Amino acid sequence: MKTDNAPELDRRTLLKGAAAGVVGAGVAGTALLDAPEALAQDKQAVKDPNILTEMVSFKNGADTIQGFLARPSTPNKVGSVIIIPGIFGLTDQIKEITAQIGQAGLVALALDFYSRKGGAPKTDDFTVLRTFVSENAPDKQIVADAQAAIDYLKEQKYTNKKFGVTGFCMGGRIALLLAAMSKDVSASSPYYGPVRAAGPTNIAPMDQVANIKAAVQGHYGATDRNPTPEDVQAFYAKLKETNPNAEFFIYEGAGHAFHDYSRPSFHKDAAAQAWTRTLAFFQKNLK
Repeated sequence: MKTDNAPELDRRTLLKGAAAGVVGAGVAGTALLDAPEALAQDKQAVKDPNILTEMVSFKNGADTIQGFLARPSTPNKVGSVIIIPGIFGLTDQIKEITAQIGQAGLVALALDFYSRKGGAPKTDDFTVLRTFVSENAPDKQIVADAQAAIDYLKEQKYTNKKFGVTGFCMGGRIALLLAAMSKDVSASSPYYGPVRAAGPTNIAPMDQVANIKAAVQGHYGATDRNPTPEDVQAFYAKLKETNPNAEFFIYEGAGHAFHDYSRPSFHKDAAAQAWTRTLAFFQKNLK
């Protein structure tokens, strides 16, 4: 594991101790760090007149799935990113980062995998939420919904038919599973997604590594307990046996959900660094 520890760069440019999975990955995308869309905070991107935002719907079999779409207001055909939310579903924070991807010149579609139930349960109780997810949003169903989102975007005139996926917490797990199960995904950037199965309807990305051919850039917290840094290192070691285009970063001082500015777990420096890298990663791979 390589450590990004460059004393000539200040902390705002490069987090001391962030761990990279490949040589040279440590400074990826740092040129974007000062751009408003790269700061991983609430910048009111959803109100940016230079992007178009709307709720859209598409079919997965007989079911109608909802999603929040953001895209640049340009006639150019551009790459697309599917966003898989965490357990709280399609929140205002998820809509904001979807719009930030639109600001970065890409189409972004955030999935509402609770669509069949009219949205996420109105609770912050993780016990209730985990039970609800297990009963109503199993991994295979969310992956199928995400593929349906890709199929919807294939039909839109503003896409170049190149697709990436990012996701957070359980959505980070789905971001890896979609990369394993969809031939359409060329880039996946998971955030602190568990790599082992923790429930009866979970699928372990650890068991799917041989099927992941897309480029992967993962982001994880050093103090996270699910996944632990040890699990992360084991997963990427296994992944890189068959996939040379895989890298990961572990952020010092950051825990689970460090990217979510709406939660106490938010880590400003780690979030900014990770989001900058993610945007550069998608811009590179979805051209």
